[in-house]
Amino acid sequence: MLNPTGCFCDEVPDEVLENVLYFHQRVAEYRNTFGIPRVTAPVDAMRVCRKWFRVITMNPRFWTDVFLQDDVNVSIMKLQLQRTGQCLPLRLWLTSGAVAQTTTLDAILPYAKRLDGIFLEPLQLNLSPTFASPVRLNDMEKWIGMPLPNLRDLHLGAFTINEHPPTVRASLPKLENLSFGLTVPRFVFPQSGLRYLGFFSSLVTMRKLSEYMTHCQETLKTLNLEQVTMTDVDAPEGAFPHLVMPHVTEVVIKAPGGNSLAELLLTNVHYPKLCSLTFSASPGRRFGSWDEPAARDIHLPDLQILDFGGGIMPIGAFRDLLNSAPSVRKLVMPGFASEEQLGAAVNVLVAWSNRQGNGLKSLEELVTADLDTKDLVKLVQALPSVRTLDVSRVSKTQKAARDSEEGRWLREHVDNLVGLDE
Repeated sequence: MLNPTGCFCDEVPDEVLENVLYFHQRVAEYRNTFGIPRVTAPVDAMRVCRKWFRVITMNPRFWTDVFLQDDVNVSIMKLQLQRTGQCLPLRLWLTSGAVAQTTTLDAILPYAKRLDGIFLEPLQLNLSPTFASPVRLNDMEKWIGMPLPNLRDLHLGAFTINEHPPTVRASLPKLENLSFGLTVPRFVFPQSGLRYLGFFSSLVTMRKLSEYMTHCQETLKTLNLEQVTMTDVDAPEGAFPHLVMPHVTEVVIKAPGGNSLAELLLTNVHYPKLCSLTFSASPGRRFGSWDEPAARDIHLPDLQILDFGGGIMPIGAFRDLLNSAPSVRKLVMPGFASEEQLGAAVNVLVAWSNRQGNGLKSLEELVTADLDTKDLVKLVQALPSVRTLDVSRVSKTQKAARDSEEGRWLREHVDNLVGLDE
């Protein structure tokens, strides 16, 4: 019930109160929606007093994130849509159950031209096809087939489409960011201005992946694949074409063990402007196969950030990628399967430095694997340009050596030593 009496905010101008309330709304953030959080309207704050109620209900920007659940109340949804005004772009967050509701679609349709983003099942984290939410292809096409002239962001999360093979036809002239969850339907849309293409825990074939990459070859800037499983691992050689992605500056490949997707994407595809590469297995997992040496040469001349993240990486993958990238400024080392491979990785880094010559000035930040202080000293001596050395991932046993002669040497010769004294 609204408080009929005055409150301490009565003297605060409406526009100031509006900004305070707006920046204190609850948000939900997801890893697969291009960094866009879902904002929840401050319904509870509406009950504080009449002024708060008026400021919130009369300002459209509090209501532009529309969240449709399986049991959505259409009347309440229509009221929220009315409060969005006439001009502001809208973002639609919906569950797979809401997709099948005709009344929900009918309520959204008059606002379709204002939709800036559609996010289906961003909350779904269960990756098993057994528990994924089923969606009929016909229902999916009705939503994506709306007039969406201003849609820029589209995420299709963890669901399955009953029909096979799933094909979705749509006209999305301004689509810039596209990502998929479990099921990867085949989109047919003539225009392509995609800048971001993402796959999260997806089941995908080489053909489908290559079709998407080819379709946005001239516009794509970011390619993100996390926990992707190729369902045609026995496809014949040549099933994935050779591509040049002239504008891609960031590639993220986080894959489970048991496949060579990463090698495929780094040997069959050329990224002349690539600046950042994240290449890792799942934390604690071994990466898949890697040819010795790589099947084809890899060339990453302008790479600035090489991040191997978590997981256990083959020494061949580490060597081949490092040797392909002479201009790396930040290197995050992987884990290795044995002490022998760890020692080999140190030698690979030293050899890489020697090939660059005494003028090596590129590498400025090094995040190490579980190296002892003697190896750290060896690396710093071989890499004189390193200004930041992050050893926070080393084991407690190794950290016990912080008071050793090598530990003191590191403090004297590294400008920013992170983690040794923790």
